[in-house]
Amino acid sequence: MKSCATLCPPLPFCVRPQQLVRRGGAGPIGTRLRFPQVSASLSTRYCSATAKIDVADMALRAQDRFLGRRTLFVTGERAEESPNRARYTVFGPHRTDTRASQRRCRHVDHWRPVHAWNEAAIWAILQRYGVIPALPYQLGFGRLSCALCVFMSVDQAATLRHIMPERFAALAVLEQRFGCTMKRECGLHQYADRGRVYGAALARPDLVARALEHQWHGPIVTSRWSMPAGAFGESVGPG
Repeated sequence: MKSCATLCPPLPFCVRPQQLVRRGGAGPIGTRLRFPQVSASLSTRYCSATAKIDVADMALRAQDRFLGRRTLFVTGERAEESPNRARYTVFGPHRTDTRASQRRCRHVDHWRPVHAWNEAAIWAILQRYGVIPALPYQLGFGRLSCALCVFMSVDQAATLRHIMPERFAALAVLEQRFGCTMKRECGLHQYADRGRVYGAALARPDLVARALEHQWHGPIVTSRWSMPAGAFGESVGPG
């Protein structure tokens, strides 16, 4: 069985082994002038559907190298994370599977190997193999998604404003331009004012700088493993 870990940037691009291919129409790029809604529905919280799920689906459907063979698509959702994720199947046909097709047969299975694991089990296996926790966890974040996720807590908002002020300010400007705030009850700056910056982010500006780099240049395993500050902390994020 062939294993595939396909990662694509947001539409309309598609990654192939040797190149980046543009997909979609040739017209002007449109915008809703609205932020994704803080909702479990992917029709209103369109960021997850468009920037995460759809790009992987497009990559599998758009490349003939996946035809006539078996592909295993592996993701790390856990049932503990949300009621929606608790209902996910552990193993079954992927959304792009067409194994019954006579014309374009694409056998794609979707496997969620840690679906039944709790958070303690995740940290235990990372410690067992000495895998260095991702830097945002070391800075105090309890769950990783997009940096400025619509689900961010007040403490996360305060921390993100502290470590990436320019990007935070740019979203606040968009709120004024759209006439619509990301958090419905108030603007981003008012929301961040209600929170406190994570102590780990204040204490380790060196880790903040490394976390904001586009590439990781250090080791990925260590013999001196320690539990990150964000372990068992806030677990806000998309369902």
